Amino acid sequence: MTISGLFAPIPVPFNKDESLALDKLETNLKRWLSQPLDGVVLPGSNSEAPYLSDDERLAVWQVCGQVFRDSGKIWLAGTGVERTPDTIRLTLKAAECGAAGTLVVPPHYYKKDMTHEVLLAHYRSLADASPIPVMIYNIPAFTGIDFELKTLIALAEHPNIIGMKDSSSNVLKMGQLLQARPDFIVFAGTGGALLPFLSIGAAGCISALSNVAAVPLKEIMNAFAACDLEKARRIQISIMEINFAVTGGYGVPGLKYAMDQTGFYGGPPRRPLLPVGEAARKHLDRLIADLKLA
Repeated sequence: MTISGLFAPIPVPFNKDESLALDKLETNLKRWLSQPLDGVVLPGSNSEAPYLSDDERLAVWQVCGQVFRDSGKIWLAGTGVERTPDTIRLTLKAAECGAAGTLVVPPHYYKKDMTHEVLLAHYRSLADASPIPVMIYNIPAFTGIDFELKTLIALAEHPNIIGMKDSSSNVLKMGQLLQARPDFIVFAGTGGALLPFLSIGAAGCISALSNVAAVPLKEIMNAFAACDLEKARRIQISIMEINFAVTGGYGVPGLKYAMDQTGFYGGPPRRPLLPVGEAARKHLDRLIADLKLA
């Protein structure tokens, strides 16, 4: 199976009491379907995945499965948790709900013990048991684990481990990986690295910015495909500040505020995360206004 294009790793909406706002999720999903996206991912880092119970994961997957059924677009499930058996169990549940694949963050609590051999055993066990394709999620800023090139090349040998999302923006390592395994699917993990990743053969982008600015990101991809590199470069440069603001800058609370300002329901983050302050809101308001003008 080939998975490619532009995907939004979507936030999970909560009510003021921090319960799931499944009605808001359904409304958001229907709006995302109208955007130039090829699909969505949930839960992931932007979904506050560590703060969701297993039952809550299942609830959001069921809503996503219902909305995306017969839509022509796909969704990927985030099923990575600390224990291998639990990751397998959640992956089987996601597949039942209609997920086209799974994006799996590595176990990381005992990070010094997550060696090459341990990671191979974990992901291969999952891939052997999974009825849907498995993708690796490399996000060392959160996990403290940055996959070695040799580990990625070895995992790529498994027929059911088809690709990865790299949020470290390591173009050199991804280029070496694609040189060794041209059939492996690599996604840029941030909109700020989209054009460099496309230049080495990346299949697309899974980025927080896709939630609120799918149009310029898709335009970068279209311009690159049309060999209009000047246009692609110009758009890439224009989104750098807002891309950082809704990812590394203000995190999930900033992304949720940006969603509230662009016609989606963002709502509150789940504690211990807190809403962004006044200075952040003013900064994001300016960036969103500039984006609309562009």
